[in-house]
Amino acid sequence: MVDVSEHKRAMLETGFWGRAAAGALILARSTRRMLIAHRAEGTLQPNTWGTWGGAVDHGETPMQTVTREVREEAGYEGEFEAMPLYVFEHESGFRYSNFLVVVGEEFEPTLNWETQGYGWFEFGNWPDPLHFGLVNLLDHAESRSVIAQAAGAEV
Repeated sequence: MVDVSEHKRAMLETGFWGRAAAGALILARSTRRMLIAHRAEGTLQPNTWGTWGGAVDHGETPMQTVTREVREEAGYEGEFEAMPLYVFEHESGFRYSNFLVVVGEEFEPTLNWETQGYGWFEFGNWPDPLHFGLVNLLDHAESRSVIAQAAGAEV
């Protein structure tokens, strides 16, 4: 069972939900487009476009968290490959592990209270405004290169 009180305590101390989190930029191998979530009102940084993710629960690794979040938040039940990318480290001690999740085909995600919409986008054709976490991921040269290569784009 998830101890939500620990995530709330971390929010007061770090400004983030949890002490660590993990998320994914989802890429469809067939179209080479990326699924990006449009964050809903009531979330941190509402109305921005970002990755699918959430807090690392007690006893989870970032890889387990991203697997859970792709299933819970995006509603994807198929097979996928997850590649670790950039880890954002905040001065408060909060860490966000980014992954590129590659699925076979585009799918229609199941939206919850955290997400008001979604879109499938070609590399470089980003929606606006981007969540600061996705901006940091795309500004990270090595991660950007991996994402571009997987998407068949030039950096």
